[in-house]
Amino acid sequence: MSKKGKRILLSLFVVILLIVLIVCSNIYAGKINVSKVNIKVSYGMSDTIVLANNINESLKNEFGDFLQKQRKDIDQKKIESFLMQNPYIEQAQVYQTLKGVLNIDIKQREPIVRIYTLRNKEYYIDKFGKIILIDNNQLTDVVVASGNIDVNSSNLEKNLDTIDIENKKGFDKTLSNIYYIALQLASDSILNYQIDQIYVPAKGNYELIPKIGNYIIRIGENKDLEEELIKLRNLYKEAFSRNGWDNYSMVDLRFRHQVVCTKKGGVDATIDSAQTTTKKVN
Repeated sequence: MSKKGKRILLSLFVVILLIVLIVCSNIYAGKINVSKVNIKVSYGMSDTIVLANNINESLKNEFGDFLQKQRKDIDQKKIESFLMQNPYIEQAQVYQTLKGVLNIDIKQREPIVRIYTLRNKEYYIDKFGKIILIDNNQLTDVVVASGNIDVNSSNLEKNLDTIDIENKKGFDKTLSNIYYIALQLASDSILNYQIDQIYVPAKGNYELIPKIGNYIIRIGENKDLEEELIKLRNLYKEAFSRNGWDNYSMVDLRFRHQVVCTKKGGVDATIDSAQTTTKKVN
């Protein structure tokens, strides 16, 4: 046999040997028992809703004790699909190590507003616009929305968005506006610290109720919301930091380039755009 032929045979032998070793290694690894289950839950900026112990119990009820199984008997995709049925879970990833450790990484959804509907039901809306029916006692410290609000089955099938809100109708429009307001409040340290509730009167528009002080903030809807919330932020940053808010019963942001503050006793005081610019003040 020529040297070239010997080299070819040697190469084939090495390749076959590697394949055999890989197959044997996989067979051996598959027979290793699961030695440990690690469940890690990431909460982001949210309070705790999804508990690792509860997840562990639900997995045991559905799949049995993983510690009594071999690696090859663990269906990772099936576990992920089961976990994603939990509306509070945004992402789930399941993977195993060669030493038999089963890792389950979960990302909890981050609610930004809790809503009370006309039908006495409660929902969360998360930062991506997902509406979640509240069916447990796990509460988070987020803005509360109440008043003329309702949720139907079609709202639960898709995420809310802030695109073209002004052309939406009925409660779809209301929910999108609430989502937009809550999103802006959650992303701004000043407003998030100051505002406690969103109220939807029957006649439309919106009212914000602060955590501190006995006054109401009126805002509009749709395309005007961005400007109005910037005015509100700057009002807290500039005007209220100098004059305080104890003298007012109403703050109305619905007027372009100005803020109308009603003093206790019924006297209006107008703050123009020179004091409350529509550009965000850092």
